[in-house]
Formats: sequence, C-alpha cells, structure tokens
Amino acid sequence: MLNTLDATLVIGYGNDLRGDDGAGIRAATIIAAQSPHLRVIITPQLTPDLAEDIASATQVIFVDAYMACATGANLRIEEISGDDVDSANVMGHHGSPSDLLHLANQLFGRAPEAWLVGIPAYSFAAGESISSETLYWIDEAVALIGERAFSKK
Repeated sequence: MLNTLDATLVIGYGNDLRGDDGAGIRAATIIAAQSPHLRVIITPQLTPDLAEDIASATQVIFVDAYMACATGANLRIEEISGDDVDSANVMGHHGSPSDLLHLANQLFGRAPEAWLVGIPAYSFAAGESISSETLYWIDEAVALIGERAFSKK
C-alpha cells in the first residue's frame, strides 16, 4: 500500500538498439545524472509492474521517441490520462502511458498528473547511433523536463 507520495517520476523508454528509438532512454539517463531530485526509471517497454511506481508519484513524465515525418519536427508534449485505455493491453506485457495510468488508478486508487514528451526520431536502423537531429531534441527534452516547465500552474 502507498504511504507517501514521491516527487516527479520520469519514465524513459524505447529500444536503444534501434537508432533514434533509444531517445527516451538516452534522455532519461541524462536526467538521472543531472536532476537528482527527480526519480527516473529507464525501461525498454512499459509494463504493468510500473503501476505502483506511477501511483506513488505526484507527477509522471513519460519520455519516448516518435517517428518524425520530416525535418522541422518539434517535441510533442501532451497531457495524458487513464481515461483513454486499450483494455487488451492493460494486463499484457506492454502498454501505453494511458493504460498504465488506468491500471495505477484501478490497483492503487490514484493516477497522478501525467505528461508524454515525444522526441522526434528519424532513423530506426539497427545500432546504437542516434541521429544529430534527434540528439538536439534529446537535449531540449532534458532541459524542459529539468525545469518541469509544462507543469500545471
């Protein structure tokens, strides 16, 4: 059972062996090193076991790559809730941020304020190399999350 609430939880996820798809992991690794006041989880995919960590946070920031259709893409920042769930995924091996918020609410009675920060990604080729464009957006995401500039005021 949850006794106290942690501060902001950052969950960085993706596949760091598929080029830019590792952007969420790279950003979360930098955040963990630079912002000790934030709790950081780095994972290859979102799984149901994260629900308790999510429920114990005051705010959750999910960080992942998204396929950018063209140069000139920006960070995608969207508030998310547990209202938009795919019931087939909630108890599966992986799910969406909304699925996990819903599960946290169902199991632990609370789903915190949550945000998804999408980092533009251009190359998903096998390998650990991240494109220069995505590296730029990783730095921007790290700065934004460190400031928590998109918190509700």
